Amino acid sequence: MILRRITKHVKDQNWFAVGLDFFIVVFGVFVGLQVQQWALERQRQNSEGQYLMRLHGEVELLIASRASYDETRPRFSGLLGEAVDILASGSDDIKLTQAHCDAIAGSSHMTTPPADLPTIRELLSSGRLDQIQSIDVRAAILVYTQHVARARDLIAAISDHAEDLSRHFPALIKVHYGPDPDRTDRVWINPVCDTLAMSKDIAFLNGLGLNAYQYKVYTDRAVLPVSRELAKLHETLDQALDIKHDGAAAVP
Repeated sequence: MILRRITKHVKDQNWFAVGLDFFIVVFGVFVGLQVQQWALERQRQNSEGQYLMRLHGEVELLIASRASYDETRPRFSGLLGEAVDILASGSDDIKLTQAHCDAIAGSSHMTTPPADLPTIRELLSSGRLDQIQSIDVRAAILVYTQHVARARDLIAAISDHAEDLSRHFPALIKVHYGPDPDRTDRVWINPVCDTLAMSKDIAFLNGLGLNAYQYKVYTDRAVLPVSRELAKLHETLDQALDIKHDGAAAVP
């Protein structure tokens, strides 16, 4: 229809009408593109909102699941440091507590805390991180994933050099498999430590010192930094979604 009208106006040399028809065509194309762009932006905003809400829920669950690691790893690291100092004191009447003995027996066990967030994995693997418009959220996601990767590499490296002291020094650490006296819902190795013999065994003290050092590195440079970055990501998501926390409750 428009093409026939333009052709007729050209034949009639009605240049004003030709210009008007061209203006109508161009304006129509412009409006169509704007409507398409608006629809795409609405779709992107809806997709972004869904991603952010999913990610926020995953972050809160992950924070809860890492809470025990954030509490026990620094405590175990502190106990190992205390055990090293006690055994190095040279006194004949030194004695380790059961908590110290437990820490020594478990000093080679440096497990990797949970850190995976499925929404981040999906965004990165599909190349859709640009769906997140907030620069702060994107930056927090990337910083968090970098800390997770470094932590996993570090844990893998130091775990290979940790020494299972109860296996290498069975006369110094005797294991009694059975119910955990502190937690009825699990079993435990219930180690018994020969404190005096430990303090006189140089090979054992060397192994304990190495384990204590590696456990502190594991705690301070792998476990806790990831948890701190996870908390920062949580805070950034709260700001992006305008979520206010009141105690344990979150109200969008």
